[in-house]
Amino acid sequence: MRGQPQSSHTPSNPDALDLLQQLMETHPADQQPWHTPVVLRSADEQRAHALRGYLFRTWFDGLLQHTERLLFCAVLLVFGYWMYDGPVRDWLYMYSAPQATVARAAQPQAVVATSQPNTPANDTAPNVERAPLPFTTPDMAVAAEDGFIAPRAIADAPLAPQALQPERLQIPALELDTNVKEVFVHDGVWEVADYAAGYMHGTALPGESGTMALAGHAGMRGGVFRSLGDLQPRDDILVDAAGWRYRYRVRESFSVRPTQTEVLAPATTPVLVLITCTNWDTERLIVMADLIESKPIPKN
Repeated sequence: MRGQPQSSHTPSNPDALDLLQQLMETHPADQQPWHTPVVLRSADEQRAHALRGYLFRTWFDGLLQHTERLLFCAVLLVFGYWMYDGPVRDWLYMYSAPQATVARAAQPQAVVATSQPNTPANDTAPNVERAPLPFTTPDMAVAAEDGFIAPRAIADAPLAPQALQPERLQIPALELDTNVKEVFVHDGVWEVADYAAGYMHGTALPGESGTMALAGHAGMRGGVFRSLGDLQPRDDILVDAAGWRYRYRVRESFSVRPTQTEVLAPATTPVLVLITCTNWDTERLIVMADLIESKPIPKN
């Protein structure tokens, strides 16, 4: 067999010759190593493989998770109860029994001489139990034997005290007009009236020489005394009782601790004390006022 004739043609381009010579002298590169073979794993095995070097969840982690859920549910329950017992309850009360519109009382031009109805003679100012001031918890109660003498009995007076107990409270400066309900001490703690001012049983009656105390909520349950801190000296407070209107004038306001019951101590002149909570229920705001006049309630 005849072989193919050798080409006698020689490329005239020296660069091509150099490239050819370089390719012939260069050793082929080493082949790439084989890749790791694919491994089939279950989801749990793959998770364990991917999280190598990390701590796995233990029973303690599960306990913490369940505790967080329980705490979250407890917070929801507490918040729900607060909403129902506070804003929702107030809204339902306002919806079912809207309060009357407050009428601003005209300021008197001159102080009228005090005249009072036939009240029982009382040479000794009435006293009250030395229970902590309203808005307290049972653990703050003070033993009754360490307190004032017991409140007077109804039979001590010819005219039943209920006939002269305050029925209505008006504070024109605060646009407040509210009913007054009598409250008592239960288990060493004063009650607080809802949606009304609370007349503290055993304190002086309107117009009497002594200290008459009215307490009220500052937040929920009507919050009748929410703006009590805005009262200024010489603001007037009107108290209606048994067809008479008693006008008190603010003397001063200050804060005390819940156990400072000396603010309820008997006075030698007719004094009105308004009490509500302040400073996140750690103190009690006290407003003291003096009687300046009393007269029959004008008929509309």
